[in-house]
Amino acid sequence: MMNPVNALRLQPGKAWRDARTIALLTLDTLFWSKKTIFVALISLIILGLSVTGRLILSYHWIRVPVTGPQVFGALMTTAVIHFLVVFVTLFYGTALISEEVEGKTLTYLFMRPIPRPVIMIGKYLALVWIAAVLILPTIFLSYVILYLRPDMAAFFDDARTLAKDIGIVFLAIMAYGGFFALLGAWLKHPILVGMIYGFGWEAIISYLPGFTRKLTITHYIQSISPHGDTASAIAMLIGERTPPAESVLTLVLMSALFVATASLVLREKEYVLEQ
Repeated sequence: MMNPVNALRLQPGKAWRDARTIALLTLDTLFWSKKTIFVALISLIILGLSVTGRLILSYHWIRVPVTGPQVFGALMTTAVIHFLVVFVTLFYGTALISEEVEGKTLTYLFMRPIPRPVIMIGKYLALVWIAAVLILPTIFLSYVILYLRPDMAAFFDDARTLAKDIGIVFLAIMAYGGFFALLGAWLKHPILVGMIYGFGWEAIISYLPGFTRKLTITHYIQSISPHGDTASAIAMLIGERTPPAESVLTLVLMSALFVATASLVLREKEYVLEQ
């Protein structure tokens, strides 16, 4: 009997087709889940914040020395990257395998003539796709709301910043998605551990001096962020930024490592389905 890893190596075309099939099946399940409703509501709240910021700036309800680009930058570094991205990847990523176990459908998935690592890769691709579809439009619409005005100079001048933000968010989706998918494949109750990491560990460790900051995903995101926010400024006061190229490479390698480890866990672990 051929080892699944060897099969994956010897038949890349078939492995890709199988991963795509799993991705489409998973995508359909994820999209029509109740989680999507919550994500949509949170996205609407962020858009509501953008509209509120635009109204304040347009009608001078509050006289504060801020501009549309500054409001957009604050939304990106707080509401989007450090909350929406973590929230979406946490609730979808940890569910990729754990919900199959809870729903007792994992056995039927494993009965398919598809190596388990390919199943994990397909599910991860679905996670990245749905997270990008749900998050990226929120970023673009927020940009339009805060930048659109008769004088479109700033809108086009900062388009490069928008492109950087979209790229950073995509890297964050890949890294956080891979990590939370690993937790879902490994742990029985992964969402609690994921919440502790995403909203606890990273929030604390990022502000500690020394090497420990580099054990977080958010450090590398802050290192390449084009916006200057209070959180990033405080974090960088106690430690230098990692160079942009190194940060991007690290995020990509972390994503690959998390998915590879999750695939190995899925291949080796014996899952017990409760009666």
